[in-house]
Amino acid sequence: MKIGYFIRTLAARDVTGRVIKFGGVKVFLQHVRLLNEMGYETALIAGKVAPDVNLAEELDFNGELIIAKTDELFDIKNFDLVVGTLFSDVKMLFEKKKGKVVHLCQGYEPIDILSRITGEVRTEKYLRRGLFSILRSYIDQLKFKRRIHEIESIYGLPTTKAAVSKHLVDLIEKRYSQKCFLIRNGIDSSIFYPGERRIWGEGGKIKILSVGSCHVGFKGIPDTLQAIRILKDKGIDVELIRVSPHPPSKQEKNASVVDKYYMNLKEEEMAELYRKTDIFVSSSLEGEGFGLPAIEALACGVPSILTEISSYINFDDDRDFACFVPVHRPDRIAEAIFTLIENRKLRERCVEKGRRVAEKFTLERTKQDLFNFVGRLI
Repeated sequence: MKIGYFIRTLAARDVTGRVIKFGGVKVFLQHVRLLNEMGYETALIAGKVAPDVNLAEELDFNGELIIAKTDELFDIKNFDLVVGTLFSDVKMLFEKKKGKVVHLCQGYEPIDILSRITGEVRTEKYLRRGLFSILRSYIDQLKFKRRIHEIESIYGLPTTKAAVSKHLVDLIEKRYSQKCFLIRNGIDSSIFYPGERRIWGEGGKIKILSVGSCHVGFKGIPDTLQAIRILKDKGIDVELIRVSPHPPSKQEKNASVVDKYYMNLKEEEMAELYRKTDIFVSSSLEGEGFGLPAIEALACGVPSILTEISSYINFDDDRDFACFVPVHRPDRIAEAIFTLIENRKLRERCVEKGRRVAEKFTLERTKQDLFNFVGRLI
């Protein structure tokens, strides 16, 4: 069986020259490698790749890469199975192949778009000011509604469905009355593991880590920024470290609470940062499809604060592996940070139970899920 994974943009470079991995790429790279290990002829098909990218060093990829413009994908008919994750890519693949196309859901996009319609999320791109702001906002709303309708029609296509989280599987099966397979994400335990020697508050400050782009609404980064502002205004000495694929937003700059900012760190660099972090915080909203940074942090033994969203709640049947807080409650995040600072036993429990939860999310399990998935399609 020949399998192709298509992603429109595989990689680009940021202002510092580092490679940006676009959404879904990390999971695709893992799938291609694991399927090749199982003996399946699997290739990564990309519409665009940044020039001079060293695939082995910068993307940790040694497999077959096919560069093909989206209007020249006639050769996808040579694949027995073609996988896409962006809804627009899935539509294009389905129209061109008319065969076995897999729609791999890594997050249900209408949830995020609906949050923009309701005003729950406002990213800088859609902040409207000036004389025609009301009209422009109204036009945005119409665009959002049309986009939801378009996405739902693509999910309704007779493609093979798969998803990275159980709650996404349940959502798709219920909403579209189609079978959806579970292919759970995993992390490399040889990279993400606890440090042998962790010093709490080393250097005199409690280090708080937040990962994700402020430009992506469902990451909920503004809530974390506000929580840190609450703590700093109370004189609590914390250091906020941000990691993102994009430069800091105006909101982050204006908040003046970020102490260190990193872009596009490699997995090994991220793992080292986790091991030097005191507390990990994710204030993601329901649009978060999985949340790999949260699992990586738990695997590295970082006491974590997570929001009460479907993806995080479904990490385990119990919820004692992290401090859970409601969405859009910076005050509760601040309280949880202060509690972890003051309560050593709670920290130790989160470290121990968090590691046990993370141990379930292995690449071996992802490989088994892929084996079961492909086996049912042969």
